[in-house]
Amino acid sequence: MTSPESRTAVVQHLRSGGTVVVPHLEREDGTPQVRVFDAAPGSAKPYELHLFTSPQALEAHLGDDPGRAYSLRRRDSLAPFLRRHGAVLARVVVDPAGPDPMELDVADVLAALEVADDSTDPTRLRDDSGAGISIEGLHAMASVDSPGGSRGIGIELNLPDHWTLVELTDPVVRDQQIRALVTRQGASLGDRGAGLRRDLRERLTVVAEQAAAAGGQVMAYLTLPGKDAALALHLTLYWHDLGPQTGDRTHLDRIDDRLRPRLGPDDALTRTLTLSGPFLRHVRTGRGGAEAGGAEAGGADLPMLLVDYWAAAPGGQAVARLAFSTPHTEIRDAILGLTDRVLFATEWLMSAPDPEAESVADDVP
Repeated sequence: MTSPESRTAVVQHLRSGGTVVVPHLEREDGTPQVRVFDAAPGSAKPYELHLFTSPQALEAHLGDDPGRAYSLRRRDSLAPFLRRHGAVLARVVVDPAGPDPMELDVADVLAALEVADDSTDPTRLRDDSGAGISIEGLHAMASVDSPGGSRGIGIELNLPDHWTLVELTDPVVRDQQIRALVTRQGASLGDRGAGLRRDLRERLTVVAEQAAAAGGQVMAYLTLPGKDAALALHLTLYWHDLGPQTGDRTHLDRIDDRLRPRLGPDDALTRTLTLSGPFLRHVRTGRGGAEAGGAEAGGADLPMLLVDYWAAAPGGQAVARLAFSTPHTEIRDAILGLTDRVLFATEWLMSAPDPEAESVADDVP
């Protein structure tokens, strides 16, 4: 039986910014998702979330199971996951294969991980410490010299409840999510809003189709109501597999080289180094339209604030792009504060190390 002291130690580790290993699987479209396991017979709910204190503990639990991918998560990403999926989780189990397995109540873990509500921050993104990956995780990254290490194979958005996601890779799911979004946002209009809802649904569908054709994986809309009007903010997540870096120029270096000569007088391109790697932030103004996500915000002539984050995936073979657009150009600094926090709340999803790749590399003269 798990002692109260052990439970407290695990939760305190997460509250203080520590990481745990969380296994994940690939969906049919290749994007990753957190892996849950069948609950023990007789459980009231069907699944368990298994956490591990090290990759070795995960290996011991998986045995011959070929699914070896995992991510390193902190409180910032575990809490949203438990809020979203806690209704189907019987318990949280730490290191189920030992040497010291622990069973934790989902509600207790969530209550311990939640930060106090801040009434001045209804977006619930005030805590921008970031999910990222740990220093230990960075040391295990794949590289040209060490190709068998872990590498980033996806990025997960950990968005609060006021955001609505639209999956771009499945047309059926995408259309259902757009219809639900439009219905919810236009509910207060009643019957007189039928035409507006139809137009909005058509515009969102066009935006989604164009984003999917350009390699977008997910769109998200901030559906935070205001006193007089809703705050309009749109996000599209793109994933670019670029292959191994060559020479002494990184993928971000080349993106910087391409963007910097095009900067306008009010544009900004900055580079920041975080725990989980470097990213570029490209801020500019433009006009509305499907490419900028502006079709749903008011038309092609509407001034738009466009913010792109280019983040280098660990392992140096891919880049994620988070593309934001909003018509609220007059509150640029506030919008940038919000989009920064969205970026810092993301996490890299990592592949498992590939020892065979290491051995092949060692044999190359």
